[in-house]
Amino acid sequence: LTSRLRSQQIVERNREERATALYLLTRELAEAPDLAQLMAVVIQQVGKTFRADVALSLPETENPLTVYFASTWSLSDKEQTIAAWAFQHRESAGRETDNLPSSEGSHLPLVAGGRVAGVLSLRFHDLTPLLPAQRDLLDAFIRQIALVLDRQRLRDAETQAKLLAESERLGTTLL
Repeated sequence: LTSRLRSQQIVERNREERATALYLLTRELAEAPDLAQLMAVVIQQVGKTFRADVALSLPETENPLTVYFASTWSLSDKEQTIAAWAFQHRESAGRETDNLPSSEGSHLPLVAGGRVAGVLSLRFHDLTPLLPAQRDLLDAFIRQIALVLDRQRLRDAETQAKLLAESERLGTTLL
């Protein structure tokens, strides 16, 4: 009975730690005022929670996928190619996946709103595979990050549309 209670206590403590980590990520993302701060929060929280080096790659207009400059993992050419593959195919690639498993890290596409918002690349410090509970937490992080990045993209598009409308109005007034 004592052994069962102790193992149940450990399970509950682990569950509480995962819920707290997800809450902290959500709170920090909600408080971030701009895209740069969002990306910094993602890199910090994911790296701390999963004890990993993190690279966040986002699509740019002139380049299909650009690694954020403040990432804690500088991707090699091979890893950038794998991240680009994950972006294009909307599938996880790299370590612990069926796609390109010989990679140094895991490359996870951030899919939200029917489009890929970017790729989160992780190089874990611990080489043991993730436990199912850790994998579930990582999936929740990925979904949350993808939604926030998509929301930021929509907010930026709205701001751009307002500026364009105001510019047109001003041009019409001048004419």
